[in-house]
Amino acid sequence: MTKPYQNYIRQEVEGATKGKLVLLLYDGAIKFMRLSVIAIEEGKIPEAHNNIMKAQNIIYELMSSLNMDIGEISQNLLRLYDFMIWSLIEANKNKDKTKVESVISIMSELREAWKGVVEQEEKTGSTVEAASKSINFAG
Repeated sequence: MTKPYQNYIRQEVEGATKGKLVLLLYDGAIKFMRLSVIAIEEGKIPEAHNNIMKAQNIIYELMSSLNMDIGEISQNLLRLYDFMIWSLIEANKNKDKTKVESVISIMSELREAWKGVVEQEEKTGSTVEAASKSINFAG
């Protein structure tokens, strides 16, 4: 039997634009990192490890979906994603919640920037790729 929440998520993903899919990926990564921080605080090492790995897998997916033809924006995002992966690997080795929290902070900022792109796309009907050219993801 399928749960209502799973149906909702499936419908959300199936009906999402590319921009909204990226937002969903950001949301998922942030969720799993927050869960890992809680698990670290509670001493639940296997749970912390699993949630960090889920966040890393999402970041790898974000990396693989970058359009490297766009240029500098994609290069900057690739570097940020690579840094986040490295930080999460270090956090996972040492169960260091501060490293996870720093990645949550970076990911949250990226999410907010991307949310602006998606909102602009919805208002103008333009594509995310065109809208993203005007945003400096490097900071």
